[in-house]
Amino acid sequence: MIRFLPSQLNGTLQAPASKDHAQRLLFAAAMPPTPTVVKNIPDCDDIRTTMDCLEAFGCRIVKNEAGDEAVIDPFAKNVPVPTANFDFKKSATTSRIAIAIAAALGFKSDCAAAPGLSKRLLVPLTSRMALRGIKLSSFSLPLSFSGRLAPGEFQFDGAQDAQYVSAMLMALPVLSGDSNLVINTELSDYALVEETLSVLDLFKVEIKKTEKGFFIKGRQQYTSPEVVTADNDWALSSLWIAAGAAGRSSVKVEGLQVSSPQKYRNIMGALSMLAQDFESVSLDASGCPELATLFAALAAVKGACFDITGIPQLRYMESDRLKTIAECVKTLGGSAEYTEDGITVTGSGSGFAGDTVLDCKDDPWVFMSFALASAVLGKPLTLSDESCADKIYKNFLSDFTRLGGQYENVI
Repeated sequence: MIRFLPSQLNGTLQAPASKDHAQRLLFAAAMPPTPTVVKNIPDCDDIRTTMDCLEAFGCRIVKNEAGDEAVIDPFAKNVPVPTANFDFKKSATTSRIAIAIAAALGFKSDCAAAPGLSKRLLVPLTSRMALRGIKLSSFSLPLSFSGRLAPGEFQFDGAQDAQYVSAMLMALPVLSGDSNLVINTELSDYALVEETLSVLDLFKVEIKKTEKGFFIKGRQQYTSPEVVTADNDWALSSLWIAAGAAGRSSVKVEGLQVSSPQKYRNIMGALSMLAQDFESVSLDASGCPELATLFAALAAVKGACFDITGIPQLRYMESDRLKTIAECVKTLGGSAEYTEDGITVTGSGSGFAGDTVLDCKDDPWVFMSFALASAVLGKPLTLSDESCADKIYKNFLSDFTRLGGQYENVI
């Protein structure tokens, strides 16, 4: 456990690299017949898992000394490994893309995962695969499967998770025929799909947007652009800026690409609101779902009421994040009610007892959000799962310290 102490966050950080963008670039780099150099690779557990899975496909990866750049020597598509043995650990994005690509190429695969990932929803992907020629031992992880995915129509509920759509967009172009990807409801996170489309465009893969989704021409070949660079991460950067605004201090993040498709580039208005004194606020957080945890944490410690909507996908993250947020808020002495669409948090005006311990349920966004909220608490706050931020952001604690944050390990 880690005990966070009251502190003031000030200063300037270099924006961390985007895990989501880097994962898509790494998988795309494995698909052409020639190598690709991938730059600005973030240091986190999910990226290591992605690289391990590329090696399970048969890729050869040569990293530089710093580990932030790698040459991806692609695997052979016509001579697959006898069985691809994947261990997805805790990385949902890795599992979805790797499973879709393996099925598209006809790789027999055995798939393992950490218990937390095994509980996360996978049926929307595996059930579609089962309808198109894939034999599965299970619809959820762990699982084994064989067969080759057949082209055709694939339907998804966009409200569940845009990651399924992204995975299929990367896999369907290599099928033996054309496919249609139909989205029955509005995508909960179109920015992730837009990010996937931008990566596919870099590798000369054509996707046509239709009225109901996407048309994907089959028998396409990925073409290496030779060198690609992952964007920096707007979501993680916004977390720091929001924490600075809430503490009425100045936290600046450098190195963010204005042209990035990441949706968090458009939320500065929501962040500026945190610097204000408020008693009751309603916010549609569909444009910034990962920041909902920080908003709830700040409402709890400020003694304010925050009604947050537009975030149903948080039910299916590393934890049921809405439930985890509610439990943490109640531990802090506040109240919280959550629905399928969001959560309403009312903080305790009388504050909370010092050295309260929160169970983060191994969810990195819960851990980071309450760690940053601790800066304005005025009392120490202890968090469990001290290493869970490493999943997506290895340098979180060192950056926290660099800005003036204080913490100590608790035995």
